[in-house]
Amino acid sequence: MERLVGTYIFDPEMNEGKMIFLTGPRQVGKTTFAKNWLLSAGATDTYFNWDDPSVMREYNRNPLFFHSIINEKFNGKPVPLVFDEIHKHKNWRNILKGIYDTDKERMTLLVTGSARLGLYRKSGDSLVGRYFSYQMFPLGLPEAVDNFSRVLKDSNAFSNGDALVALTRRARNEATEAGLDRLLTFGGFPEPFLKGSPRFFRRWQREYRTLLTKEDVRDLSRISDIRGIEQLIEMLPARVGSPLSTNSLREDMGYHHATIANWIEVLKELYLVFTIRPWHRAIVRSIKKEPKLYFVDWSAIADPAVRFENLCALTLVRMASRLSETGVGHFEVMLIRDKEKREVDFVLVDGQRPVALFEAKEADLEITPSGRYYSNRLGIPYYQIVHRSKKAEAFPGNCFIIPAASFFMLCG
Repeated sequence: MERLVGTYIFDPEMNEGKMIFLTGPRQVGKTTFAKNWLLSAGATDTYFNWDDPSVMREYNRNPLFFHSIINEKFNGKPVPLVFDEIHKHKNWRNILKGIYDTDKERMTLLVTGSARLGLYRKSGDSLVGRYFSYQMFPLGLPEAVDNFSRVLKDSNAFSNGDALVALTRRARNEATEAGLDRLLTFGGFPEPFLKGSPRFFRRWQREYRTLLTKEDVRDLSRISDIRGIEQLIEMLPARVGSPLSTNSLREDMGYHHATIANWIEVLKELYLVFTIRPWHRAIVRSIKKEPKLYFVDWSAIADPAVRFENLCALTLVRMASRLSETGVGHFEVMLIRDKEKREVDFVLVDGQRPVALFEAKEADLEITPSGRYYSNRLGIPYYQIVHRSKKAEAFPGNCFIIPAASFFMLCG
């Protein structure tokens, strides 16, 4: 299975002379992607998993171990290498710094890891300026149907609703509809998605949740109350798509506000959940504090309409991340809500500039009053992404209905 990140992560214009960090949830396909890259480059013997004691043993025996391998294989082109899970070692930054400073012109080094690598990368270190970081998310619809031809490479199309409608009409077919149904059923993690077995999926989902709470929470944090954080995880699906009130969770669970807030941050670092914060610039009487929370594995949500909204949220976040990583702009997906309870699920923001509004709907083919209001207020298009819609439509006031399968093919 090809991954969309592979179409840009090795762009020499961006990454020549840089290490490449690839982070993301456990079991999302990072190791498979890295090994496939080496296979395509004819260098399967330059994959090094630092969970393997022999790798560290060879490095300790001779700190020039990797330098020797690079020199041996160098023939005028950078040698591809993969370091998997190196961040689990105490001196991993110094190891990478030493290798990079010695051999950066002779290698292309891909460093992969999940929660801890993402957390350490944010903490500030001696590697600043030596790498660019990328994220791998659960599968998007183009990956699910193996067709990247419709994926937008910039955000310009979102500013012109008529142009976007024309693009969506060419993006939808029976394969995209079936792929979307499969994603909604089995989630976007490759193993359960490819197997397509409900029994395997239920077992995988239970084991995956246990792995994160019993092992990764313990390794990444000092949290000892595993049962408490499991209780929080059980309660969060009912909060998806609604303003996240830490006070409400505190009252329901009987823990301190700071404890609940810390646990949610840990779950975000583990790639179990993510939050979307309110955008309030130029919005009178906007709500500025309460974010919305969503799951990285949207299949954890039982309600079909909320599950669809969760998938839409992650699809937009993945697109924003890709556009930012490829240097198109500085994109973020946010929400809009004011004290009159006018709300739109998502707004795509480039820097401080809103680009377009999006609302996820299961089957509603009437433009929402809030969508019309904010489209007029901000002067940007409003797109209602409808799961059960079969055709794209334009409405007065710069408002549009877009079939979800078509829209997801454009987002990537």
